[in-house]
Amino acid sequence: MEDMNILGIVTLYNPDRNKIMGNIQSYMPYITRLIVWDNSLENHKAWFEGNSNVIYHSTGKNECIAPAINHASEYMKANGYKLLLIMDQDSRWESFGSFMNDVKALYREHVADVFTPFVKGCDDFEITSSVMPRRLFINSGTVMSSKALSIIGDIDEQAFPLDALDHDMALTLLENGVKAICLTDYILNHSLGNLKRMGPFNILTHDYNAFRTYSMTRSHIICHRKHHEAMNEHERKYLYKEILFQKLKRIIFAENDKWQRIKALMKGIMDGMRYRI
Repeated sequence: MEDMNILGIVTLYNPDRNKIMGNIQSYMPYITRLIVWDNSLENHKAWFEGNSNVIYHSTGKNECIAPAINHASEYMKANGYKLLLIMDQDSRWESFGSFMNDVKALYREHVADVFTPFVKGCDDFEITSSVMPRRLFINSGTVMSSKALSIIGDIDEQAFPLDALDHDMALTLLENGVKAICLTDYILNHSLGNLKRMGPFNILTHDYNAFRTYSMTRSHIICHRKHHEAMNEHERKYLYKEILFQKLKRIIFAENDKWQRIKALMKGIMDGMRYRI
């Protein structure tokens, strides 16, 4: 059977050249074409000159992730690609070629339409099989079929520019009966921001600024309202425990700019509740 075309999309934001080029090289040889969506103010097109399999797009501003995935989805449909690989600039594969061989075989057998590796630094579930069902996933390292992307449709870029975007996509697919699986033999090294310890109690925090605090809170509130019926108890509690309570605790006991961030958290809750779904 003829090998299928695979499109990749990676978003950049003020990247370190050596690191990002090394990360891209861990998967680039195994896909057909890569869209580089650069949200940096500085243009990095020269890094990719001479590589005909790279399509470079510079936004000149931080448009986050949602516009990049919408663009890749449209490009995929227009050009007949079967699968889309979504990548973050800081994620690095250990054995992507073998992962994609298994993904293509499972896709051809109609086992699933969404495929993920085990994400080191994010996943903490007990591994009981080499292929396990998956409810939620992060964007980076996820491979989606054209069918899955068609069901997701146009992502609401106002509601989910960055945060909760992965949860929104995963729950939309779950609501429509689309199967997602994790291939646990394959590892993606990924970090959720730069964690650091702060304050008199040495609390671990991402130290997100007021704007990111607002955006994250608002998006998760919208996601919770949109998919409440599809969420299980653990997923519902995640909003209250991690996004609201733990974030407030970190602001009060560890982070700086406390008043602005508390106001941003409160505004995110109110605007998320008012958002028209």
